[in-house]
Amino acid sequence: MAWQVIGISNPAQLSVKDHQLVIKQDDTVSLPIEDIDALILDSYGLTFTANLITELSTSGTTVVICDEKHLPSSVILPYSQHSRGAKVSRQQLAMGATLKKQLWSRIIVQKITNQADVLAKHHYDDAFLRKLASEVKSGDPTNRESQAARAYFSALLDDATRRKPMWHNAALNYGYSMVRSHIARHIAARGLIASQGIFHHSELNGFNLADDIIEPYRAAVDDYVLSVVALRHIGDADASLTREDRQLIVDVLNMPIILQGKQFTLKHAVERTIESFIQAIQDDTPASLLLPDIKIGNSPL
Repeated sequence: MAWQVIGISNPAQLSVKDHQLVIKQDDTVSLPIEDIDALILDSYGLTFTANLITELSTSGTTVVICDEKHLPSSVILPYSQHSRGAKVSRQQLAMGATLKKQLWSRIIVQKITNQADVLAKHHYDDAFLRKLASEVKSGDPTNRESQAARAYFSALLDDATRRKPMWHNAALNYGYSMVRSHIARHIAARGLIASQGIFHHSELNGFNLADDIIEPYRAAVDDYVLSVVALRHIGDADASLTREDRQLIVDVLNMPIILQGKQFTLKHAVERTIESFIQAIQDDTPASLLLPDIKIGNSPL
């Protein structure tokens, strides 16, 4: 099973030889592609071959390309390799409005619950968010999600807009992008249609479904940034996000997550969430959807 998350932030020539990723810089190193879960390309001085991209896609490796601000701008995903991809996509398109609303409310309840757990863990009052989670109705018509988000970030960062301190916002966005890319990879691999969300439905967004699934995982990124990355910026709230910060944040995919009472890394929990989403569609019940609980752990396994 692939497990390594590789980030390359210096100029390099990348190629493939004998199913190995070959990284040529001052020295040349090789890594088995079958061991690479995600490859983060974060340098304008990188070149790579088409054969490498083909091999990475075939193996199911997520390839993320970052822009000049070091935020993911593109993701190369494997085109559906699921043996029942056509069946899965037809079932997804046939999903009824009632199930979509039920799935969305289940996602939002877990998202707010996880946010409340983060507040409690970092010694903030979580009572209001617990109350909002208990009030979510099918489809969240009263928008408890938005109310929770305002209260959550006001407590956590002293700013509901997440605009200050600036490095926090950049760190959160980078972490969200890493998780979103990983979710998109599994959506594509399982034959689901990434643009067809259950709540998000923008015509300009090719990853509406990923933006649905990521919601209960966002609090895991928040917790990781506050518990691990923030230690590098004590007393320096105006600092910029550094290369070392980004290297740390990539490892959020290895953060421990609880799913059905068992511990998984975040990246493996995502895989199970996507599988359970397909099962929920087939069973026509939101109860089949498995969502993350972040009550324990704040660092990679």
